[in-house]
Amino acid sequence: MNKNILRPAAGLLLSLAVALIVTDALLPGPWRVASGVAAWAAGALLWRGINAPARRQALALSGLGVLGLVWGALHDVAPNWARVAAANAPLIGMLAAVSFLRLVTRPPEADANAQPGGKRGILTTLLGVHLFGAVINMSTVFIVAERIKRGASLDSVQVRLLTRGFSTAAFWSPFFAAMAAALTFAPGARLEPLLMVGIPLAALALMLTYRELAAEAASSFRGYPVRFGSLWLPGLLAALVLLLHQWLPEVPILALISLLAPSLSLVVLVLRREHVTATVARHLREGLPAMGSELALFLSAGVLAVGLGSMFATFGNWVPFEHFGGLEAGLTLAAMVMFAIVGVHPVVAVASVGMLLQPLDPDPNLLAMTFLAAWAIGVAVSPLSGMNLAIQGVYAVPARLFLRANAAYALKMLLAASLLLYGYAAYR
Repeated sequence: MNKNILRPAAGLLLSLAVALIVTDALLPGPWRVASGVAAWAAGALLWRGINAPARRQALALSGLGVLGLVWGALHDVAPNWARVAAANAPLIGMLAAVSFLRLVTRPPEADANAQPGGKRGILTTLLGVHLFGAVINMSTVFIVAERIKRGASLDSVQVRLLTRGFSTAAFWSPFFAAMAAALTFAPGARLEPLLMVGIPLAALALMLTYRELAAEAASSFRGYPVRFGSLWLPGLLAALVLLLHQWLPEVPILALISLLAPSLSLVVLVLRREHVTATVARHLREGLPAMGSELALFLSAGVLAVGLGSMFATFGNWVPFEHFGGLEAGLTLAAMVMFAIVGVHPVVAVASVGMLLQPLDPDPNLLAMTFLAAWAIGVAVSPLSGMNLAIQGVYAVPARLFLRANAAYALKMLLAASLLLYGYAAYR
């Protein structure tokens, strides 16, 4: 079938998946399964255009999930095919919905000769990567990298600034895949306590990075001229999500974001008198289909999660802990960061740990905080994370540089996050 037909059709299906997941939150029914079916259909249409490594990863994860379902079936645990179809539907719907923010929020172009230097340049560039990355995701890293690089590659200072500035958003951003995964596999978690812990951790991570880089390269650094006024829309969206969550606590956070992100983006396009129909059509044709690799990963991770659930059900509810408290959260965090370093994608680790610990009925906020911290730290330090692999490919940065440059930082953040998790568990 013609590629020019497949991609817009996939974009329409992903938009339908968003609408159905919002409908499911407001009008309970079969809509979540229908949203999952729409996402699977979009994934099928985009499959041939996904890069080979992403296809291999998706096949491996799905294969492991199917093996888990077969194992469960052989031990009298019937496969739940509806759950397979809809496992990550809310997560996928939120990511597709948040992509609409890119239509109205982007790091603004600036004078080509304006590159703030010194400590101020480090601070504004670090905050710019962090805040814009929290909204429009990894494209921010490359927008800024193109501006600050010298020659074809990036040096250690630039790599640390970009990787930490971006990955730190996983501690708290409601628009990040990390938050979507945490809320999916720690059902019942609330956004307010996650922000209460995540924002201080992000602030600490940024402060450590700023102090380190300012002491090392303040005199030679040339940064990105960021104008933070462009962030008013994500700020408004976050505030509305929190207010509506207080008013309608029964409506899942992911559904609120899925409803508000496209709605506000369309309102802003209308107020700006832009060509709304053409802009949205381009996003359906190009923007949404561009998440094909992510879509394949999250669909296959859903199969893996359900398969693991079936397999774990045959183990007599075996879990590595007797309960899930602060100490257990710290140990889980350390293990998940180690998994990330050896190449396990965070969403796979989140899904696996979430299913494994389910029999303990853990505090959902504590579990979600653990997931967010593991994602934020693991993505920065792992040479095999998606972000770092992309930087390696585009800028020929040696893989060992990521681990060497961020190892001490990761240890500090592991300690800080473990202490904060322990304190939360003790005083909640």
